[in-house]
Amino acid sequence: MASPSLGDRVIGWYGDVAARNLEQHPGFVRGWLMTGFRAMQAKTDHVPDRTLLPSGNEGYALFMDSVVDALGDVDREVITSIFVPNEMFHAMGLLPVTAEAVASFASGAQAEGAFIANAEGRGIPETYCSYHRILMGMALSGVLRSPRLLASCTVACDANNLTFKALAKHWGVPHYYVDVPEDVSAESIAYVADQLRQLGALAEGTYGKTLDSDALVQACQRSQHTMRLLAQTLPARRGRYLANTMTIELMQMLDFHLSLGTPRCQQLAQHMLRDFGNAKRFDGLNLVWAHVSPYFLATIGDQINVVPTAQIVASDMMFDAVDVATQPLYGPQTPYEFMAERLVRNCFNGPSTRRAQRLLELAQQTDAQGVVLFCHWGCKQTAGAAQIIRTTLEDAGYPTLVLDGDACDRQNCMPGQLGTRMSAFLELLQNQKEGADGPSEH
Repeated sequence: MASPSLGDRVIGWYGDVAARNLEQHPGFVRGWLMTGFRAMQAKTDHVPDRTLLPSGNEGYALFMDSVVDALGDVDREVITSIFVPNEMFHAMGLLPVTAEAVASFASGAQAEGAFIANAEGRGIPETYCSYHRILMGMALSGVLRSPRLLASCTVACDANNLTFKALAKHWGVPHYYVDVPEDVSAESIAYVADQLRQLGALAEGTYGKTLDSDALVQACQRSQHTMRLLAQTLPARRGRYLANTMTIELMQMLDFHLSLGTPRCQQLAQHMLRDFGNAKRFDGLNLVWAHVSPYFLATIGDQINVVPTAQIVASDMMFDAVDVATQPLYGPQTPYEFMAERLVRNCFNGPSTRRAQRLLELAQQTDAQGVVLFCHWGCKQTAGAAQIIRTTLEDAGYPTLVLDGDACDRQNCMPGQLGTRMSAFLELLQNQKEGADGPSEH
């Protein structure tokens, strides 16, 4: 295993300072982390990574700006779960930030271990999702300040209810939980739309702001255009060098949930389509990625991050509701139904066969050679669906690698084993690619 780089050692020291002061000086830790976050925000805004496409740097900067701005302004911050529609918050000038984004920031600072230990010391089980353990540790330790509102939904895990309910009680703030039925029907969409109306009214009362109906329609119009542009990038990705990394894929995926409905998010989709159309040919392996990625694992990253041999071409979390963009039932003029449809028809809602079908469609649309399914620690939905997804994909001719690990807790991964399995999988795909023009029987 390679020695840590200078950058990794500096970040490790930075996270260690936070860990050593967590119990006694949470206010110092909050300021310490925010100083680092703002420094990274400035770096991404002014010093782009030349190995990435322009849209890659743009997505990185959008993610940093949205999360740092929200964490720095608790009077406008709303903490949400990842699939909650945010158009109504953007229309009110509020700053939504997802649990996964907050936890990823802590993990990026290599401070996740201290927050996880803090959460477990307060009774949070070690089998719980690591994103939520980090969030709970940050909140219960006093490092994460209380927002004025919490919003979550049943898509896609039980932790969205348990975590947010516990934090609402701890902070003494309102929490709205959107219940999303599994069946795709007009009745289900109307049911969810009514709940979103109630959430909007709750936000108005909580923040003392008016939700302007025209502003909401405009945000939903931007969302629709953004999702359609994103869908158009799928065929544009075929045979093109995307110059991406696990980190960029994760951040851009979060952008298309956290910032959907904003002008910057719409612009990001436009620029991705432009960059992919102009990108040079790519003759390596194209992988569809299922679920989140362990962006910090060099043993995997060295094999797929900005290299000519293999790349991530699409992920199910970024394209979780792509069919809503291409075949909508409702438009932005009925904004609550428009947002509700995205939840009801989300591939993470309902039976795992929906998710398997979405991954199959992504593989077909991007001419992928294989699929990697990452079972993140504590995500019972992904672990339970793994074999159904694998069987569906392999029956269709797409070899599938199932990896068990952790996307935000370094101590909960086996880098050597994961790297070896990835290497063997890529070798298998390369051998099959050299022996066939399209998806091979497996």
